[in-house]
Amino acid sequence: MRSLQHLLTVYESRNDALPAEVQSRPVVACVGADVPAEVLTAAGFVPFRLAGRPDRHEAAEPYCGPGIDRLAVSQLARLLEGDAARTAGLVMSADTEGSVRLFLYLREIQRLQPRATVPRFTFFDLVHLPQRTSAAYNRARLDQLVEEISSWAGRPVTDDRLRTAAELHDRVRELIRTVGTRLRSGPGGPRLTGAQALAVIGAAFLTTPEHWCEAVERLLDDAGRLPALPGTRVFLTGCDHDHPDAYEAIESLGCVIVGEDHSWGALAGEASVGPAYDIRSALVRAGALQAPAAAGHSAAVRAAQTARMAAACGADLVVAWARCHDDAPPWDVPAQRAALQAVGIPMLAVPAQRYGEERNENVRSLLEPALRRPARAAGVTR
Repeated sequence: MRSLQHLLTVYESRNDALPAEVQSRPVVACVGADVPAEVLTAAGFVPFRLAGRPDRHEAAEPYCGPGIDRLAVSQLARLLEGDAARTAGLVMSADTEGSVRLFLYLREIQRLQPRATVPRFTFFDLVHLPQRTSAAYNRARLDQLVEEISSWAGRPVTDDRLRTAAELHDRVRELIRTVGTRLRSGPGGPRLTGAQALAVIGAAFLTTPEHWCEAVERLLDDAGRLPALPGTRVFLTGCDHDHPDAYEAIESLGCVIVGEDHSWGALAGEASVGPAYDIRSALVRAGALQAPAAAGHSAAVRAAQTARMAAACGADLVVAWARCHDDAPPWDVPAQRAALQAVGIPMLAVPAQRYGEERNENVRSLLEPALRRPARAAGVTR
């Protein structure tokens, strides 16, 4: 299927300095799930989410201690080695402790040992709290970001342009949800492996929204040609996954990952902005109060979300996956386990794994007993 293969190819471009798909357009690199892509699109930039690379860390080692998330160390190495040198800038956010440390380290390195290969950069701090004061703070930070991105673009980012961009990115989010309901948890059974779905959704962060929407619409048109996949249906919660190794480790045991609540996967489709007169307040509200992630929301909110999403995709088992030095997700596990018990879905928590070392025998030996149950027949739902 050409449509699926094309999206897989786009996803693989996350390891490149810049993908061929967007090399003719001005690009702004992004770190973290809280960066409002709508602001960049409204300014005429292509948002490109900077993934880590488990094999790239040497350039950052002299600056980082042993207790830092290796994903952030890898991203710092990529930046220091010039992987974002051809971009128009870099926007970082505070979605995890690792992202915050990345910004602080990069800012200090550029102050003391400036490198021409590191583009100009800024930081967007979004507070994930429901209070009115938090909303006012978030709105001020967004206004500040809009002003700075306008200066990068050399033209004002108007509210009309923001509305147009929000409609476009809402279409992306709608299609992410449709991929879930039609190709992952539909009545005919899963049509994509979890690793394939991760690539399809992840490609949305690596090319223009227009191009991604066209490719996914073609994929959905071809969905009937994809065979149903048997196996135990697994829902994945916990840390972010910007590469497929954990998915492949789990799916090698005869199951299919049919959903997840992290920002490189299905969670990216949960926070639509919708039509709004005050588009800036709508943008920060969508980012702050919807699609909660572990680092910014209470365990109770996270648990309710996990139970809702896992039940919606007919999961047989929820696997909570943690990464070393990304300390927020494990705190959610007790509340998640209780919420899932209420809807009849068992949960397995995997001890924290090192970034880039997800495929190992210890994980396999832990998962195998939990997955030794009758596999769900294709086409049968919970």
